[in-house]
Amino acid sequence: MMQPMQTADSRRGLRIGELALLLDTTPKTLRYYEQIGLLKPAQRSESAYRLYDDEAVATARLVIGLRHLELTIPELHELLHDDGHTTRRQRLLALMDERLRRKELELSVLQGRCDDLAARHAALLATDRNRPPQCVCEALLQACTCADKSAADG
Repeated sequence: MMQPMQTADSRRGLRIGELALLLDTTPKTLRYYEQIGLLKPAQRSESAYRLYDDEAVATARLVIGLRHLELTIPELHELLHDDGHTTRRQRLLALMDERLRRKELELSVLQGRCDDLAARHAALLATDRNRPPQCVCEALLQACTCADKSAADG
């Protein structure tokens, strides 16, 4: 990863572009996180550039890392602000437990849909060759009435 270039201002902290580069994100994202309260407002240089000290860099790194876990903004707020009862680690574990339960349920639903589609596919492949060529009743898992209609049409 590239090191931010040293400027007169960066000796007191990193500029927003330097921090964004360091964290592989964008200055726009960092400004947004500051706007919604995930990051404390940055100090300003004499020329009004945002400057991030070591503590702000650590917080920004934490926020970016947690976003990679696909946590929502409210979940990030919950993790970053001490509730006085549980540790950040305990709160993150609870969030991850819930997310794992939801993903396992989603996988179960998807597996059921996949099994259903496979059964319909197999039924269509096993179709009696005496059926009309347009018949797809087996894929619909219903009794075939196409042969009756063909005989009535003929």
